[in-house]
Amino acid sequence: AGMYAGLAIGLAVLVACAGGAETAPMAGAATMAGAAPVTPAPQPQGFLTVATRPDAFATVAPAPKEGEARNDLDWKIFRDTRKLEGSDRWKLAQSDNSYLPKDLMADFSCSVGASLTPENAPTLAGILARTTFDAGAAAEGAKQVYKRTRPYLHNTPNSICIEKSEGLSKSFDYPSGHASLGWTAGLVMAQLAPDRASQVLARGRSYGESRVVCGVHNMSAIEAGRTNAAGVFAALQSSDAFVTPMAKARDEVAAARASGANPDAGWCAKEAELIKPLVVE
Repeated sequence: AGMYAGLAIGLAVLVACAGGAETAPMAGAATMAGAAPVTPAPQPQGFLTVATRPDAFATVAPAPKEGEARNDLDWKIFRDTRKLEGSDRWKLAQSDNSYLPKDLMADFSCSVGASLTPENAPTLAGILARTTFDAGAAAEGAKQVYKRTRPYLHNTPNSICIEKSEGLSKSFDYPSGHASLGWTAGLVMAQLAPDRASQVLARGRSYGESRVVCGVHNMSAIEAGRTNAAGVFAALQSSDAFVTPMAKARDEVAAARASGANPDAGWCAKEAELIKPLVVE
């Protein structure tokens, strides 16, 4: 289960702290004789169930295979984007490696036009924690079917923007979970601030493309991640557990925008240049 096994563990605490998710005790919790009871870690949950969560294997195109034109283009893009190493776009990709709700909120602050934090938008933080789980879980089945390995394992130079690890190398490329959750977050934010939808969705796109800049995903995996996210977002609209807190989150975003707590204008101008679409020749 690779990345999403880790994601599930990491989000267990995040979702609980955000106050937006249902949690359940871990099965098999035990205590040593004479020891104080151990509080079981909460299990993270999204808004969707197994029955209502779309399966990316059914919604995205098959993963490219070695020797096919789509794969050749993916690997060419990987090699061409190695020239970005050390650039400001590379540094943004490093920052975009995080999918913690507080970091996603900061990522979308410029595009929304207000500094968003778990403190001024706690309901939104809880929503993003849960949709992150939904998007990742929806992608995981297809990852396990295609088992497409990451581009840096096949090309030179093979620099990536984060530390290489055995866990990363053994996890799979297609479809991208980061692109899935980033595009889902963008769709959520666009729904909360529709007058800023173009800017918000541009940031959501660039969050996925950061995985290409970073060198840990192929471009086709990013595109498949957006398709997966669109299905997840559509399914969320039928979840009362999602729709109800969205009304409160909308008020939080509106209050943040009205408060005058704006992100740094200089950074936002720079970010607007950095998030322009990658040029693929």
